[in-house]
Formats: sequence, structure tokens, C-alpha cells
Amino acid sequence: FDESLITQGDATRGQQLYSRSSCIGCHAIKGNPSSMGVIGPNLTHVGTRYTLASGLYPNDAKHLAYWIKSAPHLKPGSIMPTIGKGLVDPVRKNTVTLGGLTDAEIADIVAYLLALK
Repeated sequence: FDESLITQGDATRGQQLYSRSSCIGCHAIKGNPSSMGVIGPNLTHVGTRYTLASGLYPNDAKHLAYWIKSAPHLKPGSIMPTIGKGLVDPVRKNTVTLGGLTDAEIADIVAYLLALK
């Protein structure tokens, strides 16, 4: 992840990106009618959480960005797929193309999620 982008994320753009991404298929966010998934954790108040990945990492912009980009690289066995554009998913063995997110898009989604208090 290009860490220089972390401070440049925009929560408004992030909400728009999140709401039309594959994220909505697995996660729910109260107040976001696009996000009604039930497979992944509910993200309604994700900005108030102290940790990610069942306590493995602090819930900060850097770790959240890496988690979104490729959860299986951080926590083998995670069911969340790699969504960083151009990366190879270590479980599915595919290169992420269509539907993948750039580092700038991930930074925007991170800004949105961390604003959810």
C-alpha cells in the first residue's frame, strides 16, 4: 500500500466507492442502504473499534488499508478476499483486476470507515 495516500483519503468519496464496491455484498452499515451483507462483520461503528482481524492489528488507517487491500496476506485463513488491484490473492490464486481497488480508492474507503463512530 502506498502509505503516502493514507492522509489523503476523502470520506465522502470513500462512502461512494464503498457503496458500489464488492464490500456491500458481505458487510452491513446501518444508514447505508447499499450495504446489507451478512457474511462479514457489521461495520456500522468500525471507527470506534480498537483492533482489526480478531485483535491481531490496531484499527488505524495504515492497518485498515492493508487489511482492505489483502486480508489473506495479513491473516491466513481470512475469508475476506484480496481486493487490491493487481495483487494475487494467495487463496484464490487469481490476479485482482475487475472490481479491484487502487491504493487511492482504498485510502478513501479507509477515511469513510474510520469516520463511522
